[in-house]
Amino acid sequence: MAGFAKVVIVGGGPAGLQAALTLGRMHVDTVVFDDERPRNSTSARMHNVLGWDGTEPARLRAAARNELQRYPWVRVIDGTVRGARRETDIELDTADGPWHAENLLIAAGVEDALLPIPGVAELWGDLVLPCPYCHGHEHAEGPIAVISSGAHAAHVEGLLRGLTDEVPHFEPEEVASVARAGDRALITRHDGRTAEVAAVFIPPNPRPRSSVATDLGVRVEADGIVVDALGRTNQPGIWAAGDVARRLDPHVPAAVVTAMAAGLTAAADIAAAGAPPPRGSAREG
Repeated sequence: MAGFAKVVIVGGGPAGLQAALTLGRMHVDTVVFDDERPRNSTSARMHNVLGWDGTEPARLRAAARNELQRYPWVRVIDGTVRGARRETDIELDTADGPWHAENLLIAAGVEDALLPIPGVAELWGDLVLPCPYCHGHEHAEGPIAVISSGAHAAHVEGLLRGLTDEVPHFEPEEVASVARAGDRALITRHDGRTAEVAAVFIPPNPRPRSSVATDLGVRVEADGIVVDALGRTNQPGIWAAGDVARRLDPHVPAAVVTAMAAGLTAAADIAAAGAPPPRGSAREG
């Protein structure tokens, strides 16, 4: 099977689905490839999302997919884009065969390279967390620990001190393990000392999950795909949005709401780029 779409979106998370909605409302032929591996799949609840605060993340994605069915110009395909190349157009390698696109939005998300401390991966999204805006309030009884170093540790500690007076800090190399202790987390140091806390915040260290950007010569740095304010990459016809795209200011949180905003912005720019010029404009020649 092979296919063609005016726009292909790689990734069916908040950024990709919001972009699909925006393009659908502009009647742009759009296909979304979703491998159904959302970054927040280990989180029981999604917070700091207006109208959805405290909701399971899967409910937002399911509602978005349901809304997209109103727009016949949008198709969602469950599957992974395994690679890409570019000749006359953008060709994507999928399990169902090659798909071709005039424009591409990369919203494939990231994988978090977690601290290699026993117990961290098992408690990730539960008692070990990345974002004070998303999860801090629920643990404000404290103490809330930070296992990190440098500027990241100072930034997160400062945010958490607005919630609790007890914010113990641990350098990653001094922590032997993190384990569940009832509804709290138990931090054990290499010297045997322990600390019981309400939750632990660590740096997520995100890395792009998909190779599509590098396959197509898109500029990627350690903190994500390089984009401008509209989500444009260094390659014509290719945009990026959501957690996979580098934020223009690192103080902007990586969150569901900011991912959706980036998806809308990129989709609006894609739609505008493909729109016919106004009558009488110089673009008509």
